[in-house]
Amino acid sequence: MRRALVALLRPLRFRGKARLLGALLPRRGVREATIHGARMRLDLSEHIQRHVYMGAFEPAETAFVQAWLRPGDHFVDVGANVGYFVALAAGLVGPRGRVTAFEPSPYALERLRALVADNGWRHVEVRAEAIGDSPGRLALPAPDPENHTPSLLASPAGRAVTEVEVDTLDRCAAAWPGRRVDLLKLDIEGFEERALVGAEGLLAAGQVRAILVELNRAWLERAGTSPAAILARLEAHGFRLAPPFARVELERSECVTVGMIHAAWI
Repeated sequence: MRRALVALLRPLRFRGKARLLGALLPRRGVREATIHGARMRLDLSEHIQRHVYMGAFEPAETAFVQAWLRPGDHFVDVGANVGYFVALAAGLVGPRGRVTAFEPSPYALERLRALVADNGWRHVEVRAEAIGDSPGRLALPAPDPENHTPSLLASPAGRAVTEVEVDTLDRCAAAWPGRRVDLLKLDIEGFEERALVGAEGLLAAGQVRAILVELNRAWLERAGTSPAAILARLEAHGFRLAPPFARVELERSECVTVGMIHAAWI
């Protein structure tokens, strides 16, 4: 009965949804759900997957992706985690489109690959690299098992680490048809500016049409930058904030995701 109720309410948007459905769910266990038409296996003990299961994960960001992507588009997801936005984009761009997902965390990568295999997506490419400002290798510490958001900036002291490959978007784009990116998502816990430095060629050439970027003030400051600096870098390349995202959010929020569209496409 509870599963049926959650499935019924999952597509709906309303205030207090996560609190209401969260009270109905067990705190652990793996459940299968249909998310944006895709089959996903979700661990209810982990924060992101729990919210995905409830249909309460990042509603504004979800609406932006739904409004922007069209059949045949190319979506690049840097920091794909277990694949929520991959599932969303795979359906929106369709088999004539392309999804390229980067996820270096072994935990998330295993689940992301399972998602792609379970749904038989041939137009989705999963890559195990991290994205930064230069190719190489870096240590990725194990994250909190209840909130899987690992960062290459985290201190590895006392924690298990995985050495991961790092590449740049400019290098990766050499293999993409026309090098075009219709929507680039960056959610890599403070490594966003380094990823943008490594995408300078794409940005300067106007080959990225829109960007969805997380700005976590604490992680960015640890990296020696800030939300304002990221915004200024993107504005210098012709990007503008897109509704419903607003500059005031950057000034008052410790962590916010914003959508930006290149001026040529507004």
